[in-house]
Amino acid sequence: MKSVLFSAILLLFSLFVSAQNEESITIGNKAVISSKVLNENRTIWIYTPNITSPGVNPDKRFPVLYLLDGDAHFYSTVGIVQQLSQANGNGVLPEMIVVAITNTNRTRDLVPSLDVINPNPFKEFLASELIPFMDKHYKTAPYKMLVGHSLGGLTVIDMLSNYPELFDAYIAIDPSMWFNNEKFLNNTIAQFPNLKMKGKRLFVGTANTMPAGMTLSQLKNDASYETQHIRSIFKLDDFLKTNKNGLVHGHKYYEAERHNTVPLLGVYDGLRFIFDFFHLDLSENDFADSTALIASKLKTHYAVISENLGFENAAPDVFVNYIAYEALGKSQFKKAQALFELNTEWYPDNANVLAAYADYYVAVKDTSNAIKNYEKALQINKDPSTAAKLNDITQTKTFSYTVDYLQKYAGIYTLVDFNLDMKLEVRDNKLWAIVPGQQDSEFLPVSENVFTVKGQQGYTITFQMTGEKPEGFTSVQPNGTFKAVFKSK
Repeated sequence: MKSVLFSAILLLFSLFVSAQNEESITIGNKAVISSKVLNENRTIWIYTPNITSPGVNPDKRFPVLYLLDGDAHFYSTVGIVQQLSQANGNGVLPEMIVVAITNTNRTRDLVPSLDVINPNPFKEFLASELIPFMDKHYKTAPYKMLVGHSLGGLTVIDMLSNYPELFDAYIAIDPSMWFNNEKFLNNTIAQFPNLKMKGKRLFVGTANTMPAGMTLSQLKNDASYETQHIRSIFKLDDFLKTNKNGLVHGHKYYEAERHNTVPLLGVYDGLRFIFDFFHLDLSENDFADSTALIASKLKTHYAVISENLGFENAAPDVFVNYIAYEALGKSQFKKAQALFELNTEWYPDNANVLAAYADYYVAVKDTSNAIKNYEKALQINKDPSTAAKLNDITQTKTFSYTVDYLQKYAGIYTLVDFNLDMKLEVRDNKLWAIVPGQQDSEFLPVSENVFTVKGQQGYTITFQMTGEKPEGFTSVQPNGTFKAVFKSK
């Protein structure tokens, strides 16, 4: 049962933000780069996390996976990345951008050059044109990976051997190390001892390309041309096992896979290997514990991630707020405070985070600190719901209302993110929210056009009005911000 609760909570968020109203399903976009280096136009296919999860923080930056033979491997690679970083509450991988480089002249681009004076221009295309293009137009983080299969795998090893500063991690799937009678392989083996690769990671996947019936033990004594491909990869692996230049190296042999079937499993295993530090392993006891332990675990874990990726990482602010509000609702004040404080440390300029911390101080009756944090939040974002909360604790009078006041908000509203209708109705002199499949909730007025959910922490519903008629509302709550539009009475 370990980690089940954590996955369930993340799944809750994925359900909130993954609804798409479009009739078509899109997993990427195309862009064309006019390459001066290659003297041609190059088409790239680009996946960004917001395509499959519209609720992604617009300011967040992502590692970038550069994929060779992109037109062949884009769909499967995006599927793996999305499945392991977003779907079903998974957080095994970080969300990342996938850049697939389609081919024009595959042999020209993916066969390295041993000519120091006239190196393969494809490397220069990557370094001076493609990577700067992505950094300029997309929310890229410094961490970059290169993935290739066959000749693309040979290119991956060549980039690692000759230009190790260009990428942080490499996946070479059944690389053609045999090419040119293993000259590139021998060049790699000769260069590696002189290279400093601390922090770099390489995964090599090897398919079973031996003749039918041959075993690995028989392969050791074989010298035929037919087995040179697989022997050359094992030769590279044997060398890397003795390599001491700081490279973190992983290898897997796929006995049941052939050269053309191995990329799917190779990319999956390669990404799992490269990001073996990323997954947060929390148990049910971590969530049930009433101390500040979970906040400490989060802080330590994301410090490790930041060190490995080379840039600051933090848990999603909505996730931290969610478990903090849950603790607050159980009167686990020490745990709640530690989580709210951690969130403000990670997101000091996030208005929702600061307002949530103020909610904590309201709950523990620390009015001074509540006012201070509400005011900080309002300096960043003039949110009416936060202003109403601040007004509520600085004014002595209680907001008064009548049944007729509640009645003007009654009607059918469509929840935009889910394309789902909900009903607001006045019953027993109270305004109730009725959502299919959920328990009815009471909307409790706190100021003009502003409500909270009775018995729930961290909910603020602000109605947009035209005169006395509602146009819709915005609900700011622990798991995000959601909008609804008025449909009918």
